[in-house]
Amino acid sequence: MIGQSTVARVLAHIVSGLEGVSLSATEIENLLETPKDSSHGDIAFPCFQLARALKKAPPAIAADLVVKLTPVLDAEKEIQKVVAIGPYINFILNKASLAAALVPAIINGEFLKTRPMKDDRVMVEYGNVNTHKSFHVGHIRNASLGDSIVRLFTWNGFNTLPVNYLGDEGTHVAKCIWYILNHPENKMPETNRLEFLGEAYVKATSQLDIGTYSRCEIKGVKTARVEKVETHPTESEWFVVTLATADGATQVVSQKKTAGGVQPGWIVAHAAPGVALGSRQITAADRKGVQSVGLMLAEDELGVGEGKTVFNVEVPAELLKLNNDGIGIDLIEVYKIPGILPEGQLILPTLQKWNSEVSAVLQKLESQEPEMKDFWVKTRQWSIDELKETFTWLNCSFDHFFYESEYGETSKELVREFQKKGVFVESQGAVGADLSKDGLGFCVLIKRDGTALYATRDLALAQRKFEEFKVDRSVYVVDAAQTLHFQQVFRCLELMGYEQVKKCFHCSYAQVVTPEGKMSSRKGTVILMSALKERLLSKINSEFLDKYIGEWPDAERHEAARRIALATMRYGMLNVDNNSLVVFDMEAWTSKTGNTGPYMMYAYARTRSILRELGIDKLELDNVQWDLLSDETEIDVLRLINEYHTVLESACERYSPHMVCAYVYDLAKRFSRMYQNCSVLRAETPELQRARVALVCATGLVIQHGLSMLGIETVERM
Repeated sequence: MIGQSTVARVLAHIVSGLEGVSLSATEIENLLETPKDSSHGDIAFPCFQLARALKKAPPAIAADLVVKLTPVLDAEKEIQKVVAIGPYINFILNKASLAAALVPAIINGEFLKTRPMKDDRVMVEYGNVNTHKSFHVGHIRNASLGDSIVRLFTWNGFNTLPVNYLGDEGTHVAKCIWYILNHPENKMPETNRLEFLGEAYVKATSQLDIGTYSRCEIKGVKTARVEKVETHPTESEWFVVTLATADGATQVVSQKKTAGGVQPGWIVAHAAPGVALGSRQITAADRKGVQSVGLMLAEDELGVGEGKTVFNVEVPAELLKLNNDGIGIDLIEVYKIPGILPEGQLILPTLQKWNSEVSAVLQKLESQEPEMKDFWVKTRQWSIDELKETFTWLNCSFDHFFYESEYGETSKELVREFQKKGVFVESQGAVGADLSKDGLGFCVLIKRDGTALYATRDLALAQRKFEEFKVDRSVYVVDAAQTLHFQQVFRCLELMGYEQVKKCFHCSYAQVVTPEGKMSSRKGTVILMSALKERLLSKINSEFLDKYIGEWPDAERHEAARRIALATMRYGMLNVDNNSLVVFDMEAWTSKTGNTGPYMMYAYARTRSILRELGIDKLELDNVQWDLLSDETEIDVLRLINEYHTVLESACERYSPHMVCAYVYDLAKRFSRMYQNCSVLRAETPELQRARVALVCATGLVIQHGLSMLGIETVERM
């Protein structure tokens, strides 16, 4: 910020003569603030830090220092005035000097150029989608956030490496391939092959989902017949119910208000020990001297009625009475949805068969069976090619692509190596890290069956980042659901001795939802990339650009549509705090007014139209009378432009592109007020017009640069 170094230098000179105070100009500059109320000044120094040494109240210190500063500042052209307001010393900059220093530097590119290079080498990992799955609107938040963070780090002088880590192996791939091989009637398309693969995966998931075939999705709950109902020997409000199950007689203790109507001969739903109801594991328990083996369940606990599934009901409704004569029948079969599987075909054996087939595909992939490997290689390349095209359309670029398949075996070797060193341990046949002292539980790295997990691969990938790419700081842009995962991974890396882990950061973010709620592939509410582009481009053309058919070249209109569509998506995704849900609303996001991407594009285009109307191709800045920029709206714009570097630095430090959105929107609003109050075309004098034209041009360039930090390309007219 122009003026800060001058303020810091002058203040350092004054406080150096105060007993007990030791603050350098650099330390003072780090303490400087921008007053929330611009009428107080442009730069503020809080005096709290001096209170202890000087044994005075901060307001008194501020008043004393202003007296000392006033004569010194007479020689400083940048500073017009200094005043004490409460515990703050407020500096008011000379606006003519500010404009003279700021506007030419913006127009000649000096102000906006990348900052001096720093030593840190930063790798930003984002994208991170799976092959064999469709790219949808939810993925755009990750792409927009990651790419913007790369741009912010790069502008701030860091040696930044953007990378993508694609999940190209695992169960999701096996499901996709299994479905395609078992449905040869679905011909391979020539275009949108990634969405074809994604649709195959979604259909496979649906075909393997219990909920597709039954209203009851809880495994292990079976029918049992009530044989006897007795009052508990010591607790009058409890019943002891004897049940006949497929495994023999058992008993359950239940409350009378729940089981009060139960009669011998009833067929009820019984969850034996070991059955999981959500996060609740059923166990046998001693209920005041009587062994209770499992639970009898109510309709609201099973979720088979009109309401939703509720696993942990404090007081369930009355117990479920089934119209069924058999015992030992799984409730999944009892609540079978008619018309999906053939009559008489059981759900669980069918799903078991299909899951075994998927497992067989997975085993063939892992053993690299030639025919299966060839099919995987072909479909994987389809995915990679189309994913790269999509990221290019989104204006994202990567220096390197990592693939999950590269780290399966090497990651296990790494874990075994550190197991020998005592860093990792074996527990119940699995190998991992005991992080219970850190409150992170046991991090499994190699399962009992010898397979590696995501955490295992992330350790191997991190090792490669540190050793081969010489990364000092590693940023992972991954959704908030993976918070525990990265806490465990970072702690494991620390135990392995990697100092760089201190600069590892999980940049988490919340989900993208629609106004109707969470998106779901199974329910068909996910908006795929191809459909999104088609809808968005159609809407933008009809509302913004069709009126220019015949007036603009077709190539310009098509490129403008792409850029406005990109601005719509990226600005909408970045215009909220990382931890807040993004509500994707195409109607709201494409609005020509308000805090939207199209409005930001229009704000820049308006600055260019002013220059075109005046026929200005190149600005001459010699002898501009900057003191003519005296209207309060002009000064407001200058003040905000002067804060631009600080905003970009803070946005980088906090991994928060939404701060740039807020800044650009504020600047666009201030420019709009200035445009209304201070006519450029009808300026009173040629000298005033020259000054205003320069300020308009500079404002447009800052808006353009701010949007570029968000990955948004501007248009010259719209």
